[in-house]
Amino acid sequence: MSEPDIVPEQPSEQHFQIAQKAAETLGLLVDGNGLKAEQVRLARHETLVHQLPGAIFIELKPDFVKGQLSGQREHGKVLGSEAAVVAAALALAPEAVTDKNVQIELLQLLDKDPARGWGIKPFKHPLKVTQKEFCVVDRCTKCAGLAQYNCTTCSGTGGVGCVNCGVTGQAPCPACYGSGGVQSGDGGRIPCQRCLSTGKVLCLSCNGAKTVKCGICRGQTKIACTECDRSGFWTHTYDMTFHAEAKFEMDRELMPKDLQEIIDTLGVRELATEDHAEIFRLNQNTEQKLLVIPFLAFLPIANVEFSIEGKQYPSGVAGLTGKIMGIDPVLDPIIKPGINALFKLSKGPLAAEALIAQACKYRVLRQILSGLSHHSKKQVYQTVTRSYPLVISDRFTKAAIKYAADAVLAISKGPRVKGLILGTAIAAALYAGYYFSPAQMYNAAKIAALGYGRYAFGAELAVWLVGYILAWLTIRYMAAGALQKLLPSEALDKTDTGLPTAGEQGTHALGTTMVAWLLCAFFAFQKPAWVLTLLKMVGKTAGAP
Repeated sequence: MSEPDIVPEQPSEQHFQIAQKAAETLGLLVDGNGLKAEQVRLARHETLVHQLPGAIFIELKPDFVKGQLSGQREHGKVLGSEAAVVAAALALAPEAVTDKNVQIELLQLLDKDPARGWGIKPFKHPLKVTQKEFCVVDRCTKCAGLAQYNCTTCSGTGGVGCVNCGVTGQAPCPACYGSGGVQSGDGGRIPCQRCLSTGKVLCLSCNGAKTVKCGICRGQTKIACTECDRSGFWTHTYDMTFHAEAKFEMDRELMPKDLQEIIDTLGVRELATEDHAEIFRLNQNTEQKLLVIPFLAFLPIANVEFSIEGKQYPSGVAGLTGKIMGIDPVLDPIIKPGINALFKLSKGPLAAEALIAQACKYRVLRQILSGLSHHSKKQVYQTVTRSYPLVISDRFTKAAIKYAADAVLAISKGPRVKGLILGTAIAAALYAGYYFSPAQMYNAAKIAALGYGRYAFGAELAVWLVGYILAWLTIRYMAAGALQKLLPSEALDKTDTGLPTAGEQGTHALGTTMVAWLLCAFFAFQKPAWVLTLLKMVGKTAGAP
């Protein structure tokens, strides 16, 4: 079990250096964007270190594994009912909370957490060291504790009606078969001597008693109870273990509203996991049925004023990392000339090199141009907002990406047109190789042999799609080559293997490749079935009166 932390009387020096860290961060953001890092200066700063109390509240609740044993078999503590078992288990909770083994297990669990428990989400944890056993002994409901019960076959009488005589005590005479007479030697009938002409004799099975001994209880009237294993009792077992239910809470009652907003922005959990605050875990204590593990966090917050080229920028800074919480968009007026250059470039390739050079003076615009050479506008937007938080407004970011995307399309239009022509030619060569060779007939025969003849047109369509993809990729490769020549090397990320968009030429390729595909199919030596069907339909239409 780890020892509680020692809280210093005064916060360490690092808490009062967050303004300098923020200045360094801001310098790195503006550096290369029309400014240099050393142009960012601290004009004024005031730092306060706030103490944030929090605690993990842990409640122990019982879990039961129920079982059942026949007979009276004591299993742990014997109680009178299940309700009594639950009550007894709950009564043990305060004792279990103070158990050193329980506390050690829980603290070791928190030690494995990256934040040592600060801001941890509610969790449940089983505590094997708290295992207890209880049982409740009940009379068997079937035999009422007598270990035996009345035979249900004979209703506890020990006898059942004789089946042989139908509960009459008499059976048909076996000599005359119940007729009362037998045949004489001369063919007539004479009275039966055995039954004296009555046709009945005493039943040999019940000896005239009309009942016989019950075959189930053997005449004993009772049956041993097998439900309780002939004991008369059931033992209900309860194996109990406590589990810990924990939740973290911060004491916000005395916090000013603006401090709460800063904490929520940084994230309670992130105060520890992202090193925004210095966290101290204090000695645990118990409150009634709860184990309380208190924390104290030192969170520095500074009011700062940065000076950049003689202009003052008030800002808020929070956390040991010097995170800037709010500032006017510093780079908006500085990168505006570069955005204007992109706007002019988006109107056409006139003076492209000069305009590109003007835009690429700014690091963020170079990154946008490089990103758009490989990725979509959405991906580039996410990267820029993540890389330049707060220092560029959303309006300027979206404008820069829009004009840069239009500029990339404008300066690569000629190469994309060439890519469209070349790509269509490649697709046409693919279609010709397919339709003017045995490949098409072989493919059709193979599909028919497999029983998928109705999907033959789908296979033909797939051939067109492959050609279109080849043309589409050719357009993008040609555009990428043009951008590599026009954009300065510092604006290109050579580790990124993506390709620029195909633009409107990518859409045109749908039509050009479709035409090439149709022409090759119609002029093939062995026309596919769907072409023959179309020709037949056209012929019928032409021949119609």
